[in-house]
Amino acid sequence: MAICSDGGASGNHRGAFPRAPGRLPIGDGSAARLRAMPKPSIQFLGAAGTVTGSRFLFEHAGKRLLIDAGLFQGLKELRSRNWDDLPVAPARIDAVLLTHGHIDHCGYLPRLVRQGFAGPVFCTPATADILALTLPDSARLQEEEAAFANKRGYSRHHPALPLYTEVEAEHALRKRHVVAYGTPAELVPGMRVTLRPTGHIVGAAFAEIEAGGQRVVFSGDVGGYDCAVMGPPAPLPKGIDHLVVESTYGGRVEEPTPISAQLERILAPVLRNRGVVVIPAFAIGRTTIVLYWLRTLMESGRIPTAPVYVDSPMATDSVEIYSRYCDELNVRKDVLEDANLCPIRTRDIQLVRSRDDSKRLNALKGPAIFISSSGMASGGRVVHHLAQRLPDPNNLVLLVGYQAVGTRGRALIEGARYVRMFGVDIPVRAQVASIRGLSAHGDSNEIVQWLKTTDRPPRRTFLVHGEPEALAAMAVRLEQELKFPTYTPRYLERVELD
Repeated sequence: MAICSDGGASGNHRGAFPRAPGRLPIGDGSAARLRAMPKPSIQFLGAAGTVTGSRFLFEHAGKRLLIDAGLFQGLKELRSRNWDDLPVAPARIDAVLLTHGHIDHCGYLPRLVRQGFAGPVFCTPATADILALTLPDSARLQEEEAAFANKRGYSRHHPALPLYTEVEAEHALRKRHVVAYGTPAELVPGMRVTLRPTGHIVGAAFAEIEAGGQRVVFSGDVGGYDCAVMGPPAPLPKGIDHLVVESTYGGRVEEPTPISAQLERILAPVLRNRGVVVIPAFAIGRTTIVLYWLRTLMESGRIPTAPVYVDSPMATDSVEIYSRYCDELNVRKDVLEDANLCPIRTRDIQLVRSRDDSKRLNALKGPAIFISSSGMASGGRVVHHLAQRLPDPNNLVLLVGYQAVGTRGRALIEGARYVRMFGVDIPVRAQVASIRGLSAHGDSNEIVQWLKTTDRPPRRTFLVHGEPEALAAMAVRLEQELKFPTYTPRYLERVELD
């Protein structure tokens, strides 16, 4: 699939990104050589038994490639892993390969660099642009939250410290090297890598790695088919030996009720009663999809027209990035760039950048819609909006994606009467609802559909990036329907690839 950008110096990045090395030979593939080759291995440093913290260490012939460097989110015991040392010294990792720019796949990178990682970070051009938004933003949020905790005195650590700083995030950004879709490149000696789009967000890719005579695929996050904004995932290659696949929605099939009907039913009465709708949404990807459907429903008169406040500088900038990489979308570039036609901008949209402007929203009366990150209400400006709006029964919190165990979003959807924010228990009197079908992840049917694009079952399929029930459900489906032998790795487990 082509890309709409040449990866040069545009948007937020500073200067042209270094390109990955081109295709290099890695051996003649004879049977004798294959038998003599050392076996590759994978160590599951994250996203094992949970949906966050994607980190997979691929090792072959003494070389180490870290696929994804994500932050753990959700339960405290998971978040604490972000502070733990890796079982391998970061200085001994030769390179990092990022599948996409969501924080649970890239947000650990500045800390990895701080701890001694000195190699290149490979990703697609769009992901390189997105990293320039997500990593500094993640650092700012951590610095702000640490400062706020110190000011209010609710942290058990004195002083509370950020995981990393904005300066460290900027330092990590200088290590980006771009790899185009469909172009094999030897990223470290003996590992030839090809990236192909997954349809999750712009720049998202799955990685095909050829090493030691074996073909191993890491899925990253996989989108669905027939989506409103993103195009579908590319087919898998033939002859896969081992597959590492996400299982976020392993046991779930999306709601057959159309998204437009779900949103109309949930939003219309709240807006008519002049309530405020708060939508926690990931700035990259999810916000654009939400805006698309809000515009569609307001234009058709199915929900009242109301001002929409996108309280996230990162979400604002991401619209521009989506415009640059239109070949990955189901939307034309000229339509995206026309404010009167753009389907991911409502007519009355207010893009909120500064913290002062964000604070002014506290006094705003409804009807209004706030879209703010993070998508699981685990941090960021949306937490302040929730603290302000949750006590009012006329308001609505609308959850539009997966809510991991231990997050505020999960607590809300499970009916919590109070949620803790800034050291205080906030009463939940507002309405809480969720909608299905807006996730950037494909459901279990779509994952199965994608896996059918390869020619034969892999020797082993490793199930990751899911909670235990989803992992178990995905294992049953793949083994019964596709005859894929599956394995669910444990956290920190190392597996040699036979």
